Amino acid sequence: SLQPGLHATDRLNSLYGDNASEVAKGIPAQQLGDPSDFGRLCAMLCSDSARFVTGTSIPVDGGAYAGLQ
Repeated sequence: SLQPGLHATDRLNSLYGDNASEVAKGIPAQQLGDPSDFGRLCAMLCSDSARFVTGTSIPVDGGAYAGLQ
């Protein structure tokens, strides 16, 4: 499964408004993800390149989950 973090989307802007850049400071990568970051990984996992990938969870969050520990 893919585990999305915060990506620069209309939904995120509706939730955080002008504070989105402040929220990004709490992510170890110091930036919000671009929706294409998530999309490219999803496309790769749906391709033959990932034919042997099974049963894993992949965070796409700029290190945010690890930063919570």
